[in-house]
Amino acid sequence: MTEPNDKPGRRSLSAELNLVPYIDLLTCMVAFLLITAVWAQLAQLKTSQRSPGIDGDETPPGPKIEVLVEPNTINVVIDNERQALPDKNGRPDDDGLVALLKKAKGQFPDKDDVQIASTDAVLFDRLTNVMDRAIAAGFPSVSLLPARDHEL
Repeated sequence: MTEPNDKPGRRSLSAELNLVPYIDLLTCMVAFLLITAVWAQLAQLKTSQRSPGIDGDETPPGPKIEVLVEPNTINVVIDNERQALPDKNGRPDDDGLVALLKKAKGQFPDKDDVQIASTDAVLFDRLTNVMDRAIAAGFPSVSLLPARDHEL
């Protein structure tokens, strides 16, 4: 039997909402965001960008270690001594670069920064590869410089 106020064909206004699917969706989203935040931290390269002539930006004392990256050559400058590493079979000479940087680290063990300069024609993968090799050789503080400030 129907109540006197009920009209045929109308739904009841009091309904229960099932919140379980909504909570499941939020739980999955939170888990996904936490996981991707950790991946973003792991894939991060910490660098600083320095340009000569900026107030308060002084060159660190001691020898200067620079890596000048060109499309087909990598030049390593250690305390005004330059050594060129041409590509081998179209690939950068990673072993030679790491050997030179480790030699520099052996000569100057307190030095922990290296400056990397590149031209506009250098591909991003090549530049990040050089940065990774510098960090692996014992130089955790990597600075990026524009190549026009250096003689390539």
